[in-house]
Amino acid sequence: SSKYVLTIRQQPQRAKVCGNKERDRRSIDPPPIVQIKLADASTDKNKDYLQSPYLFMCCNLVHADDPNGEIVAPAHRALAGTVVSSLNRLKDVDNSDGGFFVFGDISVRIEGRFCLRFTLFELIEGQVVHVMTSISNPMTVHSSKTFPGVLESTFLSRSFSDQGVRIRIRKD
Repeated sequence: SSKYVLTIRQQPQRAKVCGNKERDRRSIDPPPIVQIKLADASTDKNKDYLQSPYLFMCCNLVHADDPNGEIVAPAHRALAGTVVSSLNRLKDVDNSDGGFFVFGDISVRIEGRFCLRFTLFELIEGQVVHVMTSISNPMTVHSSKTFPGVLESTFLSRSFSDQGVRIRIRKD
């Protein structure tokens, strides 16, 4: 069992399939955000892990009907954008410090129903060690014609954007 607990604080809901042109690209909506906490809350006083440059997370696309199965093609073919996130120490909506992995710039190249698989790694003595995995709720990747449009930006997204995280915010 891990010393960490992962919580997907912002589940992806929809995406528009992206082409090869950069200007065609729409990020997954809302941007996925994964929170990391220590499993043993009594050690939470020691928040050193929030500063750790050794924790990072990768994102892959998996089929919604088999989220624990194989990834859907190499990430560079199925996904576009930034599929790796380092740990961000940010103020949560209740103003407490938290550790978050923010995926504000991921687009999907394939239409269909998918989940995102988030894999946490830690660099220990020069070795990359797989720590744990978390899987998002299913989302639909729409064609350009069937895409219903972007959702209103969430309070969490706006809050993190205000703290300097690069995340697209929908302007009214």
